[in-house]
Amino acid sequence: MITAATHAAGDLLRDGYARISLRDGGEDLLHRVLGESRLFFARPVDEKERYAAADFNFGYRPLGREFSVSAERPDLNDCFTLWHDRLDLVPNSAEIPELTGALLAWREYLSTIVAETVGEVAAQLGGHKAPPFEAASYLQLNNYATADSDRDLLQDKHEDGHLITVIHATEPGLELWLDGEARPVRTAADEVILMPGSVLTDLSGGRIPALYHQVRNLRLANRTALMYFVNPELTEPVHSWATEPGTTPVDLRERIRSYPAMFGLPNVPAL
Repeated sequence: MITAATHAAGDLLRDGYARISLRDGGEDLLHRVLGESRLFFARPVDEKERYAAADFNFGYRPLGREFSVSAERPDLNDCFTLWHDRLDLVPNSAEIPELTGALLAWREYLSTIVAETVGEVAAQLGGHKAPPFEAASYLQLNNYATADSDRDLLQDKHEDGHLITVIHATEPGLELWLDGEARPVRTAADEVILMPGSVLTDLSGGRIPALYHQVRNLRLANRTALMYFVNPELTEPVHSWATEPGTTPVDLRERIRSYPAMFGLPNVPAL
């Protein structure tokens, strides 16, 4: 039977990215997260910083902590992250149950999409199985509140260094690098885009290149982007699906663990 995951896997292999329409209540879950996001980011910075971990890997992350290429050009957004279901890693998370509850429901919905799609990709590439991922993956809300900046890009050209990024943006600005040029791409109100990262490139033996992308500064005051950054869990060795028979497979875990460093972030934690 041809499913949405079958189509998405084919799109990833052919086009380098995939669009998925939300079904079974997904659009309502998305809009719930976006509504809670607007309320949270409207708070004063000192109040939002109550929910920031010491290393800024969990909860609130102020503008200037994360970059795409160079620390001298930080991404022009602040954000909020939630790894798996670990509310205990977000300081004072009990004070913001509406936001965290909306994020947890959205994560559960997306996990099914990711599991089915990556599983289908693995199956199409020789009958492999997708690695478990939920405990090493996280949601991130980006709030772009610096539309008056003189910079042409809110985020410079980069790839995410993950297995898959599932993204929805409320306003235009996202540009995907396809066939050597940056192409503007929008997500509909009931849609997410799946973007492969270099971990999927490694797993697929180079069949699926990492998708480079950037965010154009269109001087929009209320742009929000919601990402699910998917990483393989690191409790067991992670090997490429393209390992030749008779050769010793390379364990990819250390590469996966350290990818966030290229954005100024801590390693993928062992949760």
